[in-house]
Order: sequence, then structure tokens, then C-alpha cells
Amino acid sequence: MILVIDVGNTRLKWAWLTSTGLSDQQAVMHRDAKPGIWTTALFESGQKPARVLVSNVAGPTMARTLVRLTKRAFHVNVEFVTAAQEFQGLTNGYLDPSLLGADRWLALIGAWTKTRSALCVVDAGTAVKVDSVDANGQHLGGLIVPGIHMMREALMKRTGDIARAVEQSTPSLAGVLANNTIGAVSRGAVFALAGMADRAAEVIEQSTRVKPKLFITGGDAGMITGTMRMQGDIVPDLVLQGLAVIAAQPR
Repeated sequence: MILVIDVGNTRLKWAWLTSTGLSDQQAVMHRDAKPGIWTTALFESGQKPARVLVSNVAGPTMARTLVRLTKRAFHVNVEFVTAAQEFQGLTNGYLDPSLLGADRWLALIGAWTKTRSALCVVDAGTAVKVDSVDANGQHLGGLIVPGIHMMREALMKRTGDIARAVEQSTPSLAGVLANNTIGAVSRGAVFALAGMADRAAEVIEQSTRVKPKLFITGGDAGMITGTMRMQGDIVPDLVLQGLAVIAAQPR
């Protein structure tokens, strides 16, 4: 049994890989949480993995915490997965392949393993990342923008009238456009990200002359898909699926 862990900027997600496949994804919030709050479910479940594979974009402090707790609870060493130049026909498009985020690389591996054709991955988390691969497996590059909550926070911190109006607003779901400031801020962020994802997919199709298969993942995937014109598959555990593919390779 192998434990695969996806550590994002805000949430930690994990699943168990067994001979029957990958278990359902579980998740906890780790940002601004005390270690005991988010570690209990992961390290005190009673299950003992033979290996632990991790994608971590939450920084070195989180990495050190995972190393310590994994060693103590499971008596194994953490295997941190990072981006490579190539994997099973998928070629990293970064000038320095090591600088591509592990989560982005693993999401591409998960998507490429599923389709082996032109694809586009939209990862809607704390930051929203868009990456694309052509039909030959060449990574074409990507985009990164602030996620929904970061956009909201920026408006709250960097404006006066909007922030004050939000405090006095009554949330309402009536209509497509908002009739109150808090709704306008929230929907504005969703529309901006949905529009960015749609436009990116359109540009990719125009430049490659192949319509990419669209995969949408991340905690806010459900919020933007309802506004997007393009239709895609929501795959909440795409990074974990990429880790599972890596874990299945001979060592």
C-alpha cells in the first residue's frame, strides 16, 4: 500500500494506492492550522504504507514537517516528486524543467495518461494554473493567475469604497449579475477565471489546430465550470492520479 499526498498552498489532499487502485481523495485545510489539527486524520488512521510519495508546493517548512511525521508514524522516508524533463512521452516545456511546479507536472501526467492526446489542464486552487500539451506530448507552457479568494482579498485590502460596501452588503444569488457589492466581487472573480480558462483553450486550439481535451481540477473547479463556455471533465484528484502513475513505475 502506498500513500500519495498532494500539498497545496491551502489544503492537503491524500489517497491510498492499493492493488485495486486509488482510493477516494481526502482533504484537510493546513494553512493557518496547528499541525495537530490537520495531521491526525493522515498520520493516525492506523494504516501503514510501504511508501509515501508527495507533491509539495507549500514550502520547506511543510516539507520538513512531513519528513518528521512520516518517519515517526510510518518508519519510511518521504519521496518528494518534482518535475522532470520527460515522462512516458510527455515532455516538459519549461526552459528549466525543474522550475515547473510539481503539482502542475503531476496534473499533466495524470491527464496525459488518461488521454494521450492534446489536452489542457485548469487547476483552480489558491492560484489558478493553466497548462497545455499538444498531441505529441509536448508541454506548450502555462499561465498562473490569482485564484478566486486571492482576488477577493486583493480588492478588500487595496480599495476603500469597495471594502466598505462589501461590509454593508447583503449576499444575494438573484440574477446572473450581482445586485450587491459582495456578490459583484465574488462573481467578478469567477467570471474572470472562467473567461481566462475559456480563452486559453481557444488560443491553444487555434495555434495547434487541434481541440484539446479539457481537464479541470482544484478546490474551486466547481465554481468556474458553471460559467465557462468550454466543456471539460472535472477530476478533483488529478495530481494524486499523477502521483499514482509515478508510484506504479519500477524503481
